[in-house]
Amino acid sequence: MGQALGEDTFDFIVIGSGAAGLVGAITASRRGLRPLIIEKADHWGGTTATSGGVLWVPGNDLMAAQGEPDSAADARAYVHALIGEDADERQVSKADAFLENAPQMARMLGEEGVSWIRSSDHPDYYPGTPGHGKGRTLESAPLDGRKLGPQFETMRLSELDMPAIHSGQFGTLTRTWTSFGLFLEGARTAIGHKLRTLVGQKPLGNGRALAASLMRIAVRRGIPVRLSTRLVELVVEQGSVTGVIVESGGVRERIEAPAGVLFAAGGFARNAALRKSLQGRDETWTNAIPEDEGDAFVAASSIGADSELTDDCWWMPSIQVSEGQNGLALGLRALPGSLIVNAQGRRYLNEARSYMATGKAMYENGAAKERHWLIMDGRFLKRYIFAELSQKAIREKMMANGFLKRADTIADLARECSLDPQALEETIERFNGFARAGRDLDFQRGETDYDRYWADPNHGPNPSLGEIRHAPFWAAVLRPGDLGTNGGLMTDANARVLDRDHQPITGLYAAGNGSGSPFRNAYPGAGATIAAAATFGFIGASFAANRQNNRPPQAEPVK
Repeated sequence: MGQALGEDTFDFIVIGSGAAGLVGAITASRRGLRPLIIEKADHWGGTTATSGGVLWVPGNDLMAAQGEPDSAADARAYVHALIGEDADERQVSKADAFLENAPQMARMLGEEGVSWIRSSDHPDYYPGTPGHGKGRTLESAPLDGRKLGPQFETMRLSELDMPAIHSGQFGTLTRTWTSFGLFLEGARTAIGHKLRTLVGQKPLGNGRALAASLMRIAVRRGIPVRLSTRLVELVVEQGSVTGVIVESGGVRERIEAPAGVLFAAGGFARNAALRKSLQGRDETWTNAIPEDEGDAFVAASSIGADSELTDDCWWMPSIQVSEGQNGLALGLRALPGSLIVNAQGRRYLNEARSYMATGKAMYENGAAKERHWLIMDGRFLKRYIFAELSQKAIREKMMANGFLKRADTIADLARECSLDPQALEETIERFNGFARAGRDLDFQRGETDYDRYWADPNHGPNPSLGEIRHAPFWAAVLRPGDLGTNGGLMTDANARVLDRDHQPITGLYAAGNGSGSPFRNAYPGAGATIAAAATFGFIGASFAANRQNNRPPQAEPVK
């Protein structure tokens, strides 16, 4: 059995306090370990707290409970198609481990107190792929941050004042001005939020709701979190990781971890040197948190860990507001009245595809080296609501920075953007013809469930195609941004970090954006990043507990 521990002694160290770290710590606690969470930032929650907070979990319990059971065979066919026929045995086993354990992970968290809700209309991101489906996405129900007690004050984005909405409301709130019914829904959301804050509540939704739900469990289980504490290096004894060296306030400390260390500290999106050496990129536009600097990757690499998939990321087309500030380009790419052009003023893609596919296509078509533009008309900006473009102050800031242009004619807009006026006029004329006919003959925009998910269902004949003909005309610089890296330390199906001989490094586990994705270069559906992170945090902690207690490795029992 594991060694007896004192009150202030821990046997499992988790680096990072996002979904991967919190789920890993909760799992370790359930399995009899005493975990400690180490967080570099002065706030906990990681990238999870800044995200949409959804998890892609095929075969989740709510699907069956709501009369829409998922097919394990379909889910497996879908994921296997995405990872490709060239996937090796290890990569296939990681994908299968995710499919087997993700529902168990979600079930475990439900038992611990997470109140799951399901969006039944979230389509998978690769329509037409065998096994693709709908409604495989879960998220935490909104909750009151006061339930966290003192921990609320140190949550990332605790100061953010916004309604506690769920993911299904993103699209409808964007379309608030398009119908009286949606206007009433938006008004109810805004008024409800105001009333809750007036009575002292701290409404949390999306990623903050998920992070807070997980932290509530950690607090109840007595799992401590040390903030403002940076990982320096790993302690290795006789080939096994047995602890960490950390630094806080300029003081270094060794913390023992006889059961192992779980790296859940994100990737290296904010480390320019690593992005240059591993990805060959000088220009990046990431939406990852500032602390996403690859500390865990560097520490593991220094003891011989191998890496995988480091050349890719979770792509997210991003509007550039200023140098260093971006806005996510989600629904505005699919709504009628907008299109994307390259530096030659030509369309080159289906703008309404998933953010992963769109961002990658942008990068492959030169958007990192030249300016690509999101073209919109005046009616578009009046009809739909966006976080950045709908705010006059932000538009003025973008225009002052040269990232937003405005003109009364398409030809003048082209000249403002240094585009060929004839090329842009021809592009928009052709696009407007598609919009009137309801069919995009060039890129088939609006023909799949995913394209239509973010579109305007009340617009016809195609909910994603609308003419660009109402002055003034606008153009915003669109970058091939990202949500973080999706490759890093090479791991196996048990979340164990592998060395350069592809053998497990005893006592070292990794989950989340700092490790190789189980989906390789694909993004299966809404919440795939967080689901993979949480699932492999669950798997790694389970393996560590079984190893520490001399039990054969096994997954959490299915209940």
